[in-house]
Amino acid sequence: MASSEGRAGAGWRVSIIVLLAFALRLANITGESLWRDEVDSIRFALQPLSALVTTFSAVGFNGPLYHLLLRGWFALVGVSDFTLRYLSVLFGTGLVVLAYAFGYRVFSPSAGWWGAWLTASSPVLIWYAGEGKMYSVQPALLALGFYALVRAAQRRAWRWWGAFVFATSASFYLHLLSPLALIVVLAFCAASVVLLRQQWHRVAVALAALTVPYLPLLAWQLPSFLAGVGSALPRYAPEVALGTLINNWSFGLDPHAPLPPSASPELGRALRAGVLALGFLGLAYGLWRRRSRLGFAVLGWAVLPPAALVLLSLQVPLFLPRYVLWSATGFYLLLGNGIAVLRPPLRGALVGLLSAVSVAGVVAQVVHPIRPDLRGAVEHVLHRARPGDAVVLLIPYAKHSFTYYADRLGTDAHSLRMIEAPFTNRGDPPEQIYARLRALLSNAERIWFFETEPALWDARGLTAAWLEQNWVKLEQQAFRGVRIALYVLR
Repeated sequence: MASSEGRAGAGWRVSIIVLLAFALRLANITGESLWRDEVDSIRFALQPLSALVTTFSAVGFNGPLYHLLLRGWFALVGVSDFTLRYLSVLFGTGLVVLAYAFGYRVFSPSAGWWGAWLTASSPVLIWYAGEGKMYSVQPALLALGFYALVRAAQRRAWRWWGAFVFATSASFYLHLLSPLALIVVLAFCAASVVLLRQQWHRVAVALAALTVPYLPLLAWQLPSFLAGVGSALPRYAPEVALGTLINNWSFGLDPHAPLPPSASPELGRALRAGVLALGFLGLAYGLWRRRSRLGFAVLGWAVLPPAALVLLSLQVPLFLPRYVLWSATGFYLLLGNGIAVLRPPLRGALVGLLSAVSVAGVVAQVVHPIRPDLRGAVEHVLHRARPGDAVVLLIPYAKHSFTYYADRLGTDAHSLRMIEAPFTNRGDPPEQIYARLRALLSNAERIWFFETEPALWDARGLTAAWLEQNWVKLEQQAFRGVRIALYVLR
C-alpha cells in the first residue's frame, strides 16, 4: 500500500494534471461535426420515457443507461453538440482523478500522478472524451468500481463494497461488453486473497449482488452470441487486433502519429517500436521493483479483457478497439508505476519522449479529423435548396443527422423531399435498381445527392452512376466524408 509520504508534494502536480486534462478535452469539443452514432444518442435520449425504459431489456440494444443519463443531463443544460459532448468531457476528466487515486493506493504517490499524466495526455482518451457516446462514461465507472474494490479489501467497510457493486453493475447497462470486467474483478480478488479471507461473507454478498443486475442482459446476450450476432463486424487476426490496441493506446487514432504523413513509413515504424519497447521495459521494471500482488492485478486489468475479446472474436466477430478502451487505464497505471521507480535522468528522458508522442498524437487527431463533416454538408444544402427539392440520402440513415442539423439551423427539413437511396449490396441487377430510382424520382426537378459512407449501402456506386447518366450536374461539393451534388432534369 502506498504510504502517506509525498502526498502533499504530489497534490499540486495532480491539480495541474487534472486542469490540463480538462483543457485538452474541452479544446476541440465542437471542432468536428456529430457523426451518426452521436445523433442517435440524442434521438434515443429524447424518445418518450416509456420507450426509453423498454430498451433496458430490448434485445440487441446497447447503452440504455447512458441514454437515460443523457436525458436528465439535457433537461438541465439543453440539447446541442456542445452539451452532448461536455458530459463526456466531465467523465473523461474524472477518470484522470481516479487514475491518480488508484495508482496512489496500489503503488505510490509518484506512480499515481505519473499514471494520471499518461491518462490525461492519452490521445485516444482525449478523442473519446469529445464524443457523445458511452466510451468516456464507461471507463470512469469501471475505474471507480475497481478503486472501490481495493478500498473495500483494505478498509473492510460496507460502503466501499456498495460503491463497487453500484459502479460495476451500472457499467453493464452502459455497454454490452462491460461484463468482461468480471475477469478483472476475479484477478483483484485473487491478488487480495489474504485481505479478503477475513471478510469472505462481504465478498460473497458483493459478487452475488453484482451478478443479479446482469441476468436480464445475459438472458438475450448469450443466445444472440451463440446465434452469431455481430458477424457484420470485420474479422481481425489476433496479432492485428492486439497490435491495433497497443498503437491506439500509445499514439492515438491517427494512423500516421506520432510522425506527419509525409514522414518515411520505416521511420514511423521504428519510432513506434522504440517507444513501445521503452514503455514495456519501464512497465516490467516497475512491476519487478514493487513486487505488488495488486500490481499484477492491474496487469490483468490491462491485458485480460482485450485478450478475452480477441478470443471471443474467433467465434463471432466482436472486436472493435473502443470496446475495451477502459483497459487502457490499467496500461497507463502500469506504465506510470514503471516511470516512478526509474532514476531521475532516465525517468526524465522517458517522460519527455512519452509526452512528446502524446502531444503529437493529439495534434494529429485535430489536424486530420476523423468524423464525417455532416454539419457542414447539411448547412451547404440548406443554404442552396429550394422548397420541394429532393434529397437522395445515401446512406438513408443520414436522414437523422440531416434533420438534427436542420433543426439546429432553424430550417424545416420537411420542406424538402427526403428520399432513401435503394439498397444495392444484396447484388440485385442494376436494371432493378435503376427502375426503383426512376419510380422514386419521377416527379423531381432538382435533386441533391447526399452521399456518406456509401460502401455500407451502395458499394457498386449504382445510384451515383444512374444520376450521372440521366440528370445534369450543376454543382458538386466535397466535405470530409460527405459528397454533395445538385442535379436537374436534362
